[in-house]
Amino acid sequence: MHKATICAALCALATMLAPHARAIDVVVSIKPVHALVAGVMGNTGNPRLMLTGIASPHTYQMRPSEAEALANADLVVWVGENMETFLDRPIANLGSSAEILTLHESAGMELLPSREGGIWSDEEPEVHVDEHDDHGHDHGEFDLHIWLDPGNARRIVDVVADTLIRIDPGRTETYRGNADTMRMRIDMLETSLGVQLAPVRQRAFIVFHDGYSYFEHAFDLNSKGAVAVDPARPPGAKRLAELRAALAEHDVRCVFTEPQFEPDLIQTVIEGSTVRTAPLDPLGATVEPGPDAWFDMMRGLGDAVAGCLGDA
Repeated sequence: MHKATICAALCALATMLAPHARAIDVVVSIKPVHALVAGVMGNTGNPRLMLTGIASPHTYQMRPSEAEALANADLVVWVGENMETFLDRPIANLGSSAEILTLHESAGMELLPSREGGIWSDEEPEVHVDEHDDHGHDHGEFDLHIWLDPGNARRIVDVVADTLIRIDPGRTETYRGNADTMRMRIDMLETSLGVQLAPVRQRAFIVFHDGYSYFEHAFDLNSKGAVAVDPARPPGAKRLAELRAALAEHDVRCVFTEPQFEPDLIQTVIEGSTVRTAPLDPLGATVEPGPDAWFDMMRGLGDAVAGCLGDA
C-alpha cells in the first residue's frame, strides 16, 4: 500500500477514535440560557432547547422525545430546582449518565433574594455570591431569573465554557474564543441598555410577578411591586385593593404583563386609572431560538420598559 494511503487511513482512524470527535449532546432548559450555550458552542454542535414558545417553566410537561433527549445527553444545562420545575424529577433520576450544570449554584453567580408579593419596601436587596459551590442555601430563598443580569450572563458563558472544555478538551480553543466573543457582545448590549434606560430610572412600575429583580438591579430601575406572588395563582381581593391604592401613592406609570399569563388581571388592577400596560418577556418566548436570542430578549425588555415609562 502507498505510504500516503496508509497515512490517510491512519489519520482517519485516529479521528474516529479521538475522544469526543463527534459533537457532544447538550440539552438546555430555557431559551435565554440556550442562547448563551449556543454562542459558546458555535459551530461545534447545536444544543437542544427543551422549552419553546410561550410555555412556562413552572407548568410545562415534557414530551417523550424530550425525555429521551435528556436521557441521552452528555451535558444538561438548567438554572435549577424551583425554576424549571418540569425538570426537577427527571434530572434527579438521571444519576451519573450526564453532566448536570446547575447554573444558580455556580461559583461567582450573584443571587438576589425573592421578594414578597404586593408592594415592596424601598430597601436595597442584599446580593449573595456563591464563592465555592457549596450549595448550602434554600432554593426558595432566591429569585432564580439570574440570566436577566448581564453580569450573570457573563458568568454563565464562563461556566458553560469551562464545563464544555472539561467534557470536550479537544475543542478548548474554539470554546474559549466563542466565550470571549459572547462576553464582548454582552458588554456592548449592557452599555446600550444603560443609556436607553437612564431617562426612566426613577419612574415607578409594577410587574406581573417577581421575576425581574436582576434586570431592575442591573439598570437601577424603580419597581414597586408585583401583581402575583405565584404566577400560577391569581391574587386575592385584598392584594388587588393594595395594588390599586399603590398606583396613585407611588405615581406608577406602567403595570407590565407577560405573554405566558392571561392579561385580564392587569386590566382589573388599572381599571379607572391612566396607568399604561405593556408586555415583558423574560423567557424570550417571542424571539427565535439561537445564539442571538438572549440579546433579542434583553433588547425587548429595554424597549418595553423605556417605551411604557417614557413621555410619549
